Order: sequence, then C-alpha cells, then structure tokens
Amino acid sequence: MTVKGSNARTRSYSDTSEITLLGRRLSALDLTREISPDIPVYPGHMKVAMWDHLTHEESRLRMGDTPFRGYAVKGLALCDHDSTHMDAVYHFNPDRPDLTIDAFPIEHCFTEGAWIDVSDVAPRTHITLQRVHRAMDEAGIERLPEGGTLLYYTGVAKNWDDARTFVTQYPGLDAEASHWILDQGVVNVLTDAVSTDNPADMTYPNHTAHGERLVNHTEVVNNIDRIPLHQGFGVIVVPLRLIGGTASPVRIFAVWEPGSATG
Repeated sequence: MTVKGSNARTRSYSDTSEITLLGRRLSALDLTREISPDIPVYPGHMKVAMWDHLTHEESRLRMGDTPFRGYAVKGLALCDHDSTHMDAVYHFNPDRPDLTIDAFPIEHCFTEGAWIDVSDVAPRTHITLQRVHRAMDEAGIERLPEGGTLLYYTGVAKNWDDARTFVTQYPGLDAEASHWILDQGVVNVLTDAVSTDNPADMTYPNHTAHGERLVNHTEVVNNIDRIPLHQGFGVIVVPLRLIGGTASPVRIFAVWEPGSATG
C-alpha cells in the first residue's frame, strides 16, 4: 500500500532490534509497556486520557493557501505512576523533597543488569530473602551488580490483558529481602508487577526500605523473562525530567552483545 505524501518505508513496532552503539553491535530488547487509555492502572491512581487536541484539518484552517498538509497534536492526561515508570525517592520518603524524579542521576540511567525469576511465589505473599538467594543460584548469579540494576520477574506480566488480576495478584519483596538487595549496592530495582510490594501488606516494606536507603525502583516492566542471559547485560532506563515529580514514565532497554547470550 502506498501512503499519499510519504516517501518513507512502512514502519511497524518491534520490541527487539540489532543496534550499533559507539561502534559496537548490540542486541536490544524493549522492556517498556505502552501508554494508552486501555492499560491497567494501580488502584486509586489516575487513568490515562488521550484525545485529538488538534487535527491536521483543523490546523490548516489558520494557514491560508499553502501546500503544507497541516499538523496534528494529541492531548494527554495521566498520573506520573502510569504504565512503566520509575518511582522517585520522594514518593516514599516525605522528608526528601529534593529527591523528586528530576534529580535521578544520569549515571544511573546506564547500568549493568541482572535478573531473577521468582514467578513460583504465590500472589499476595512475600518474596523472602531465601527465595531471592535460590533464584540467584538458579540463574548462576553469585553477586548482584554494585552500582547496577536488579530485575525480578513475578510472572504477573502474563496477566497484562486482565486488568483486575494484573493490579491485584502478584507477590512483593519482604523487608529482609529488600534491605539485603539494597545492601549489595544496586541503584535500581525493577519488577513486572504494578508494585514492588505485596498488595496484601499495607506496611509497604519494600517502599519503606527504598525510602530509608534513598534508592529508586521501577514498576510495570515488560519482557524481563525474555532477556536471554541473567547477567552480563546492560540496562538503559530514562525518566523524564518532571520537576517535582513523584515518578515518571520511563523507556527501558536491555542490551547485550549478540554472541554473549547462552539461553
């Protein structure tokens, strides 16, 4: 099909690609969920609204006689915690208004990563330190990357199209596991779930630990279980500079050298 006025080839989204970065050929996997009015949203948070603020035809009404075909603009309203997002430290520590999401350091956007599978843990229960250690052993991970990123897969990602299940049926890290993970020096903890905490535990032990240690975490992460190696890959995660934001939508990629994947 030929699109009128377009000389570019047809584009379609793919969550995997081969890229060249600083002269190195890398495999890349998108770990980001989409943003739309149809996505699941954490209970009590604002849902996404999108609308045609200005259409191509409407924009041309003010232009007069011109060959330019006009421009389109979408309106967008959402919570700073919708879809794949990073929590600011201020989100869970009211004493640190200086650590809103715009303060997230550049060097933490580009880190070494490791991921573990805890998808056998029952929904609405805790992921214990013992289970974290077993998951690391199963993945062949001897240590978490200091200055790096830990990703943990609960399996709730499979319920993305069932909003009620996605936002209520997942496990979360308990206090002991949360503190131990942060003791290893990671600078970000990522999960496929809508929260790092067990939804049945209103003490929010993981959020509390991150607030005490001043470490960000990131929720609603896609494709964790598709990263083909459990360590030795890079994580690129970039929040928007929302001044005063308690969180931000993020775009996240896992990257690795093609020959390094062992399955």
